[in-house]
Amino acid sequence: MTMIRFKLLGPVQLHVHGKPVDLGPPRQTSLLAALLVDSGRPLPIDTLIDRVWGDSPPVAARDAVYTYVARLRGVLTEATAGHGGPPVQVNRGSGGYTLSTPPDSVDLQHFMDLVDRARATDIDDPGRVEQLAAGLNLWNGSAMTGLDSEWARRLSDSLHRLKHEVTADWADAEIRRGNHSLVINRLQTALLEEPLVEGLQERLIRAYFLNGETAQALRQYEVARRLVADELGADPSPGMRELHSQILRGDPPTVTLGLAPDMVPLAPLGFSGRDAELATLTGMLTDDPAPRPVLVTGGAGVGKTALVLQAADCLRDRFPEGMLYADLAEGPNTTPETVLGRLLTALGIPADAQPATLTERANLYRARLARRRVLVILDNAVTESQIIPLLPAGGSSTALITSRFALGLTTVRTFVLHELSRTQGLQMLVATVGRARVLPEWEDAGSVADHCSGIPLALRAVACRMSARPHWTFARMLARISDEQRRLEVVSYQALDIRASLDLTFDRLDSTAAGVFRDLGRKTSAGTEFTAPDHPELSADEVEDALDRLVDAYLLSEVGRDDADRALYRMLDIHRIYAKHLGD
Repeated sequence: MTMIRFKLLGPVQLHVHGKPVDLGPPRQTSLLAALLVDSGRPLPIDTLIDRVWGDSPPVAARDAVYTYVARLRGVLTEATAGHGGPPVQVNRGSGGYTLSTPPDSVDLQHFMDLVDRARATDIDDPGRVEQLAAGLNLWNGSAMTGLDSEWARRLSDSLHRLKHEVTADWADAEIRRGNHSLVINRLQTALLEEPLVEGLQERLIRAYFLNGETAQALRQYEVARRLVADELGADPSPGMRELHSQILRGDPPTVTLGLAPDMVPLAPLGFSGRDAELATLTGMLTDDPAPRPVLVTGGAGVGKTALVLQAADCLRDRFPEGMLYADLAEGPNTTPETVLGRLLTALGIPADAQPATLTERANLYRARLARRRVLVILDNAVTESQIIPLLPAGGSSTALITSRFALGLTTVRTFVLHELSRTQGLQMLVATVGRARVLPEWEDAGSVADHCSGIPLALRAVACRMSARPHWTFARMLARISDEQRRLEVVSYQALDIRASLDLTFDRLDSTAAGVFRDLGRKTSAGTEFTAPDHPELSADEVEDALDRLVDAYLLSEVGRDDADRALYRMLDIHRIYAKHLGD
C-alpha cells in the first residue's frame, strides 16, 4: 500500500506512514493543492498564479512561485525519502511545473477513479456499492479547507455537488440490497452538513419507509418540506411528493427508486466567455414549471457541449432527481433502441427486463420520467429520428440537446450558439494563458483571437499551444496564424483538432453541397459577402438549395439581401480555408 497520502477532500494535508507533514504557510500549501489537482500534468506558471491568488496577484507573484516550489521540493524530498516507492517530484519543463506522485496517493484522483469505475459497473453488481462507499470514505469534511482563492472555492463547490451525487448513488444501491438502517445512519450524518440536498432527503425518507419506520418517514418529509419552503421558497420535488402520498396511502413498501447514478460528465474547468449565453440557456429551462426541451445548435467547435455541461452543473438543484446523458455521435451504439437500453438501465431496469421494441422501450422510459424532475442531455445529435424517442413526455423532466445541424424539431425550443466576439475570445485566452501574458500584448492577442474566427475549439488549441511554450509571445503566434497556409495547423493542438471537427460536419453533406462548399473555398476572399455563385453543372435553384444546406450545417451564414433582393452570404475564415484545402 502507498504510504504517501496527499489529501484534498478535507484540509490540504500530506501524510507519510500515517504522520502529518508540515507543508508550510497557506500560500505554499495553496500552490501544492493547485499542482495536486492536475498531478502528472504540466501547469503554466500563470495558471498557478491564478489558482493561488486569483484576480489580485502580488507584483512579485512569479518570484513567490519560484520560492514556494523550491521549498516544496525540499519538504517533499525530506518527507518521502526512503519510502520505497516512486519519488514525489516537482519538475519544470516547457509546459510549466509538473508534480509527480505515486499511484492512488492523491485522494481526489483516487475518489474520481472509484466513481468512474462504479458508474461503469452494472447497477446490481456488488462491486458498485463497494467502490462508491470507498470513495465516500476518503472525505474528511469540506474539500480543500483553508484555501481562500476563488479557484479553490469553485472547485470545492463542484466537488461537493459530486459528493452528493455519489452519496445518492450509494444510497440507491444499498436500498436495493435492503440495507435500510445503514442508509439511514449515513444520510442522517450527511444531512447535518447539507440539509438542503433534496435528493438525499428523499432517499432518507424512503429508507425510513422501507425500514418500517412510517412515522419517522413522515416527520422527515415535513422537515424537508419546511427547509425547502423557508430557504428556497419552493415546493418539494414531484418525486418526493409522490413518495409522501405513497406513505399516506399506506402502500406496501417497495424498492421503487427515483434515478440511478448521475450520468452527466463533469463540466470542463476553465469555462469562460459565455456568461450571457449560460444565463439565457439556464433561463430557458427555469422559466416554466414544465419547460420544453432545448436544442443547442451551432457550428463545429463552437462549444455546444461545454455550454450544456456547464448549464447542467448550474441546474442540479432544479433537477434533484437526476441527470441522464447520451452521446448520439454516429456509431453502432447510438440507435434509439440502444440508447434507450442504456438509459433504462440507469433508471434501474435490468437489461433482461426491458422490452424489445423501440415503441415499448420509449413508453417505459417516459413512464419512468413522469412526475419526476430529471434533465436528459442528448449530445451530438445528428438526425431528428435519433432524438424524438428520447424526449421526456411533458411534466417536470426535460432535455438539453446539442447538434451541429439545424434540425426540424417543432416540439423543442432552439438556442443557436454563435462564435465568440473578440472580447469573449480574449477572456478565454486570459483564462487559459493568464493575464500576465495577455495584458501586455492585448492588441496582438485580440488579432490572434480574430484569426481563430471566434471558434472556442480553435482558441483553446492556440491557448494550450501558448501555455506549453511559455517563452512564446503573442506577436510570434500572430505571425504564424496570419499565414493561411499554416492556420489550420496552428489552430489545432493535440486532441483539439478543428480539422477533425469540421470533417464530421463535411462528411454529412450530400455531394452537391460538398461540391459547392469546395468551390466557395477556392473563389471566396477573406471577409467578403457574396451572392449565390454560378455553377456550370447546376441550376440556380440547385445552387441555392445547396447553400441552404450549408447554412443548416453552420458552414455558411446568410447575412442579408443585396439591392437586387438576392441573399447575401459570408463564410468564417477558418471554414473558407478548410474548404480551400479539402483534398490537398
